[in-house]
Amino acid sequence: MDKKSLELLLENLPRYPFPRRELEQYETPSWIVAHIIWYAFMIGDIQDKVVLDLGCGGFRFGYAALVLGAKLVIGIDLDDNILLYAEKNMSLYNGLFCSKYVLINTDVRELVFNPVDTVVMNPPFGVYKKNRGLDLLFLNKAFKIASSIYTIHKFSYRLDTLVKELAEMNGFKIVHREIIDFEIPMMYETHRRKVYRVKTVFYVFRKEV
Repeated sequence: MDKKSLELLLENLPRYPFPRRELEQYETPSWIVAHIIWYAFMIGDIQDKVVLDLGCGGFRFGYAALVLGAKLVIGIDLDDNILLYAEKNMSLYNGLFCSKYVLINTDVRELVFNPVDTVVMNPPFGVYKKNRGLDLLFLNKAFKIASSIYTIHKFSYRLDTLVKELAEMNGFKIVHREIIDFEIPMMYETHRRKVYRVKTVFYVFRKEV
C-alpha cells in the first residue's frame, strides 16, 4: 500500500447522496484524506494506534486509518443519517474491520472521552453564522483528548494566529503546517460553479513533554 493506492481506494467509496448544507457537510477530497492519513502513518500515529475522527461524516478518514493498520478507529458525528451511510459502506468489506471501529452519534460539544493516541478531523469551517467558532471548538476538544492531532481549517490570518495561541495554551506545538486547496464540487442549490477551491491549512500538532 502506498499513498496513491490509498487515494484510489477512497475514490471507490460511494458518495453520500444527502449532504446537509447547514452542517457544512463537504466531503473531503480523496487525495487530501490520503495525504493526511499517509503523513500520520509515516510518522507512526496510525498503525496500532487508537484513532478518533471528530465530525467523521462518511468516515473517510476512519476508513483510511483502518486500511493502514489502526488498532481502533472511533467516529463521532452529530448526523445519525450520515453515520448510517458510513456503517453501510463499512459493511461492504465482509467484516474485515468489524471489530476495529465504532461510530457514535453525538454532538462534539457534549463529548466526554478517554484519551486516545491520535485525532484526525476536518471540522466545520464555520462559514455559516450559527457555526462560527466550531472549528476552534473542535480543535480545543481534540487538545483535551489526544497527544497527536491532524486537522484542516479554512485559512485566514486571524484564524492562523488564534490556532497558534490555542495550541500554546494547551501545551501543543505545531510540527507541520501546509496550505492546501480544498475542492468543493457543485452540490447545493446556491452553488454556481462546477468547482469551488477553498484555501485551507493542514496542521499537525504534537503535545509538548
